Amino acid sequence: MSDVFSHDLDDNLDPQDTIARDRLSLDPVKASLIDAGFYAYGMIDDTNRWTIAVDDELGRVDVHVGDDGLDILMTVSSPGLFADEESDWRRASKARLARIQVGRISRGLDPHQRAFWDDVDEGIAVSERYQLPFTRSGDVGAFVREQLPQIEELLERIERQLD
Repeated sequence: MSDVFSHDLDDNLDPQDTIARDRLSLDPVKASLIDAGFYAYGMIDDTNRWTIAVDDELGRVDVHVGDDGLDILMTVSSPGLFADEESDWRRASKARLARIQVGRISRGLDPHQRAFWDDVDEGIAVSERYQLPFTRSGDVGAFVREQLPQIEELLERIERQLD
């Protein structure tokens, strides 16, 4: 394995060096996602890590360098779950109840899965976190393409539990 894929924490490493190293490591991930038909782009996330991001009609994906491999977070949501409710009070009540229920439902999911209320989209969201070895950088696009529809199915099952 080349030094590019060596990601041991080094307290003496400048943050800019870390970003440059991760950017180089994630280039094959970005290419793989683009080859799979996604619009993928690099960015510095809210924790100052270099991340390859995808915003797709099915969901969002963030890939960054983890301790032992590539950390992949995929999230799908159902925006405006109660948008058709005309009464502001009733819409807020339904959203509050959904927040409570989704917390209970989330406790029954697998350890790599999470269901939550998304305040931005005003609906239920489901995320799954995976870790792939660095040697599978070229497979990330196909992996994401396969997983996103399955996560959407999980979201739909959760929404049916809220009815």
